[in-house]
Amino acid sequence: MKARKRSNDSSLRGDGTVRTKNFAHRGYSGSYPENTMLAFEQAYEAGADGIELDVRLTRDKKVVIFHDEYVDRLTEGRGKVNSFTLKELQAFKVNDPFLSDLKAQTIPTLAEYLKWVKDKPLLTNIELKMKDETDRELEDQVAEVIHEAGIQKRLIVSSFFHERLARFASRLPSVQTALLVPHFDEQVVEDATHLQVDFIHLKKDSVTEEVVQAAHKNGKAISTWTINEPEELKKLNPLLLFAIITDFPNRLKAIQDETDSEDAGIQ
Repeated sequence: MKARKRSNDSSLRGDGTVRTKNFAHRGYSGSYPENTMLAFEQAYEAGADGIELDVRLTRDKKVVIFHDEYVDRLTEGRGKVNSFTLKELQAFKVNDPFLSDLKAQTIPTLAEYLKWVKDKPLLTNIELKMKDETDRELEDQVAEVIHEAGIQKRLIVSSFFHERLARFASRLPSVQTALLVPHFDEQVVEDATHLQVDFIHLKKDSVTEEVVQAAHKNGKAISTWTINEPEELKKLNPLLLFAIITDFPNRLKAIQDETDSEDAGIQ
């Protein structure tokens, strides 16, 4: 599919301030099967600035894009992602909750995604999903795949787990990192500073103008997830966040385009 002309490639808003990035949560997951190449392609077509996705390891240590620990909710299979080989996982069709007549989707690999995104003006946030901090192979394998893809400057790697972020950063210090947190306080600032992360990804319930300003004073940018309702998107868009992560990138784009037109005095 030919990509349409994009009107939000500029990083500046109409008033000269930095424009909040529009990140598609698991791709355009509000209308297409999440974490599939179709969802990523449609997010790009909808005008997203970036893609947020999740990664896990297969039994044979391949990095796949998948959110849940188990395949049950999203595919016809049953069991843990890491109990299957890549070949076994890709034999499962991804469920289509939208009942579309589009081509059936399979679970993509991180390498497949990075090959697709390499020539596109998109940022990508890769969340390390495995819970067990004693299993260090995920960040090692992700670092290897990224290194081979050769697009380190347009990636962000995020996690709730401090040890994972530190280990990944030791492998690929040129890739930006983000600490995922449910709330914001002084301890979060200390942790983010100690880990030397570039961003704090904060759950939407804790995002306020004061929090964003406090983070900026400590040299950290704030992103937030997952915002879908138009009124919430309108409320958060002016707060000088780094990114808003949404299932509906089309909604945020429409709001941002309208805001830019108003700032520019276009009626």
